[in-house]
Amino acid sequence: MEEIVACIATKLAECLWDPISHHARYLFCFNTFIGDVEKAKGELQMKLADVNMRKEEADRRIDKEIMPSVKKWLEEVNAILEEVQKLQQELEGRGNKCFNVSLRYSLAKQMEDKANMMKELKSKSSFEPFSRLIPLPGINAQFSSKEVMDFKSRKSTYNSLLEAIKDCKNKMVGLYGIGGSGKTTLAIEVGKKVEQLKLFDKVVKVVVSRPPNVGNIQEEIKEKTGLQFDEKTNEARAQRLISGLIKMKVLIILDDVWSNLNLQEIGIPPNENCRILLTTRNRDVCDSMCCERTFELSLLTREEAWDLFMMYANLTNDSFNKLDDVGRKIVDECKGLPIAVVTVGSALRGKGTEAWKSTLRRLQHSVPLDVDESSRGPYACLKLSYDYLPSLAQQLFLLCSIFPEDHEIHTEDLIRFAKGTLKFHEIAYTMEDARNEILVSIKGLLDSCLLMHTDKQVCVKMHDLVRDVALWITKKQDQAILVDRDVVSRMLGENETLRETKAISLWNLEKNFKLSNQLRSPILEILLLHSPEGFTEDFGGIESLKVLALVKFSFEWELFYAGSIQWLMPQSILSSLKNLHTLCFRGIALGNISFLCHFKRLEILDLRCSQFDELPGGIVDMKKLKILDVFGCEIEKNPLQVIQRCEQLEELYILEKKSDILENFSLSGLKRYVIYYLTSGLDIFSFFDSCDEPLRALSIQGFEGSDLNSSIIFSLSMSQLYIGECPKLTTIFPHATSLSLTKLRILGIYGCNKVKWIFSHSLAVHCPSLEELSIYGCNELERLIQEEVAHGDHLLHQRESHHDLPNYPDEKETEKITIRDCSEPESLDEEASHEDILLPLLLKLKHLSLVDLPKLREIFGGRFKHKLESLHNKQEYSPHVSISSLFLFYFPNTSLFLFSLRFHYYIKLFLL
Repeated sequence: MEEIVACIATKLAECLWDPISHHARYLFCFNTFIGDVEKAKGELQMKLADVNMRKEEADRRIDKEIMPSVKKWLEEVNAILEEVQKLQQELEGRGNKCFNVSLRYSLAKQMEDKANMMKELKSKSSFEPFSRLIPLPGINAQFSSKEVMDFKSRKSTYNSLLEAIKDCKNKMVGLYGIGGSGKTTLAIEVGKKVEQLKLFDKVVKVVVSRPPNVGNIQEEIKEKTGLQFDEKTNEARAQRLISGLIKMKVLIILDDVWSNLNLQEIGIPPNENCRILLTTRNRDVCDSMCCERTFELSLLTREEAWDLFMMYANLTNDSFNKLDDVGRKIVDECKGLPIAVVTVGSALRGKGTEAWKSTLRRLQHSVPLDVDESSRGPYACLKLSYDYLPSLAQQLFLLCSIFPEDHEIHTEDLIRFAKGTLKFHEIAYTMEDARNEILVSIKGLLDSCLLMHTDKQVCVKMHDLVRDVALWITKKQDQAILVDRDVVSRMLGENETLRETKAISLWNLEKNFKLSNQLRSPILEILLLHSPEGFTEDFGGIESLKVLALVKFSFEWELFYAGSIQWLMPQSILSSLKNLHTLCFRGIALGNISFLCHFKRLEILDLRCSQFDELPGGIVDMKKLKILDVFGCEIEKNPLQVIQRCEQLEELYILEKKSDILENFSLSGLKRYVIYYLTSGLDIFSFFDSCDEPLRALSIQGFEGSDLNSSIIFSLSMSQLYIGECPKLTTIFPHATSLSLTKLRILGIYGCNKVKWIFSHSLAVHCPSLEELSIYGCNELERLIQEEVAHGDHLLHQRESHHDLPNYPDEKETEKITIRDCSEPESLDEEASHEDILLPLLLKLKHLSLVDLPKLREIFGGRFKHKLESLHNKQEYSPHVSISSLFLFYFPNTSLFLFSLRFHYYIKLFLL
């Protein structure tokens, strides 16, 4: 019996031991669970840092986004780390001496669960693929209809178009009407509705224009539908498009079609799934393309035109009664054409009664007789808007017509071509003066609706009808601008004179296109030839030429190296170019360019992305040369030796691919420049795309030395400075003076792993204009400002007393500071005396982001804290600080002081 009882007891003990021991360990192995959580947390944070680095790389690509699984993983990791942080804080608050058995058991159980969850998340951190291409936004995202008025005359056409597109029988629908009547706007609105109703997978709008460029149309359809293929020839691309489009349901809006378009050649297969909505000025186009349904867009009614006119003329209640009668008569002369109503209304905005009456008289008596009957009213209206422009704006308006239809005109192109041909109000002695006057005129043309904004801030566009009017005006003034290559070929072939031609601008030329060797135009000032293939070898009769441009591409900061065009300057025309002011060769293999020395009156030399042997020393003697652009050029010999002797230069643009930085390089007369030393590094060309700001940018990428001892950094008055991928660099500003950085607005330091600090104490005081500071990939960065070297700082004698707040509020203070992936920083406010430097940087700071700084102990504290509090109490400045978001991530050694000031904006605080 005793043996039976003992056996049962043994079995019972064996059954109970595992569950009892499992739960007992929560009480007796408490510190083990603490260690497990800490270890799992550390490993997960390391993995999180790796994933965040990959995420930042993907975020820098504007065409990519991380996968949803990565986003979900990051959210879960951040959530669990926040929960663990709270749990650890609870333990620290209670201490490890927790004798409450129930509480001790609960905390140990939570720690085990958190550790297991973190291990599981770490095991799921291998993501393939990590990112994907971002689909281009639909038509709803690309266009805004905020200025579209709900006119009844448009409603019936809108509804009819929508119903026709819904009908599967209609593979192609046509919309025609006079230029400027709103066809494009109406087509976009229909496309938006179709997209909202999800009738198609994609709605794609493509501008066709004239002559149609098949390659551009194919590329635009490819990008907007998300199709992927690499074929180069139009024929092969067409086949790929057809095979791709038949697999999806898509509506393609072909905008501004001028003639019968061969859809098979492009690669568009009209069928029930791939349908077409085309807009054109000519009904014959709809018929020739066999549209199943065709609709005419009528002009505005009298009342609709009046409503539109009042909006653009900004008629108020006070002015309405005085101007109502004459205003309605003006609107009648606009013939219901929206673009005419808008341009005349904008021209009369803010003008008095006499100006309105004068406008009406001129509209009634200035109808051109050589224009199609239906276009006389709009032409007269647009001509009137032109007449109201100042002289320089009129010249610039006509100059814009040298660019093709629907072309996005880069402001820099306008400036460079205009400088050599326009007559300024006063003599523009400097490029800076000319640039400012041209920019003012561009703004005036935009305000007058004669130019249009584009998605790119530095580009403008001209409406097709407006461009037609501009070309018509040049012809009426006996200073014609010829833009039709077929017309030019015919005139030259028939030996016609170009006596009344001021400009010839021919785009997308084929390689075999040739000009006569005698253009015979005594007033020809501009010859612009654009070709992706090649140019004519000889032309003559150009003694009056002021602008000669042979270009493979328009002005851009992106580099174009592939397939430079071979071309040699004909010796026979050198003597004819005595009056040349602007010479532009882009993307051309030129070889020997010693011929440049013949052009003594040259002001602008643009050789962007061209190839040549060397920059001739003779350009030093070209005393009128103001702009030299050799950005992206492939030059066999270093051009800086010659450039540094060109003291006449006002603007310089150069990308130099040499490893050594030129010593003692200085051009004190430079007002605007981009100097880019590149052996490797980041693509930051888009940062330079600004025509109105004082662009003075220096970029050094891939420098292998430890000290930037070149005087180039300190002799130039920079507005932007970028230093990246310099692995041995230890000091950024070793030889700066107090005047070196006074105009510096943007400073970017990337991938400089040996740099421990950015500014010396005294130099930081002399950066009053700094607006943006970006630092990432600098793993040994310890602090922004180095106090320790202040005792030997050669600038210290220049430093004024800064015991009180520096006089910064009237200037632009730093608005943005970004510090990423810098593993060493211990403090932003290392010494108490930094308070006088950091405080001005905070006065207009909007976003402060500090990421992964494990050795940072303190954000703001010490005497800096008291300084902020004293300013708040004294009410010296209001508001003091306007930080709207503060993001802090992974600071295990940091004690935070969040100062108690009245913030100008609501603060979003993130502590992870």
